[in-house]
Amino acid sequence: MLGIGFLQQQEAVWNFTKGEILPSRYRHKLCSKSYRTWCQRVVLQDDTTIPPHSDVNLSTSVQYSDLSGVNRKGSVDWITEARQLRPGVHVSRTVVPERSEDVPVRVANLTEDPIPIAAGTIVAKLDVAEVCENRRACNAQEEIRTGSGASANGS
Repeated sequence: MLGIGFLQQQEAVWNFTKGEILPSRYRHKLCSKSYRTWCQRVVLQDDTTIPPHSDVNLSTSVQYSDLSGVNRKGSVDWITEARQLRPGVHVSRTVVPERSEDVPVRVANLTEDPIPIAAGTIVAKLDVAEVCENRRACNAQEEIRTGSGASANGS
């Protein structure tokens, strides 16, 4: 990301027609980002303290900057990334319900200390998910995707 101060200092020219930027003497082609680089995330709604050696549901809100991945129902199925929020605090992979407020995301505090987390903290990024209604449907979808004749578990 380039800041306005840097661009001014470099006397940069941004040519939207050609899709390029010229800071100083060097020409840089610009390109669009795919939906995977756009921002879909869950953010903590209220200040929270996670007790030591415990797991809790954090109340989060969902932020979207792009609606790629719209499914046949006209909505999107999202799943949080599993990640370490900070040392000893882990976010679980969670299917996000179809709402943007009060979205529960499970986290575990494996430390000896209570961990305060401020409202507005990005808890996790979201990925587009395919939610299957039952195991057989999931296996069939996987076979279609991979072109295999058998499911991963051999059944």
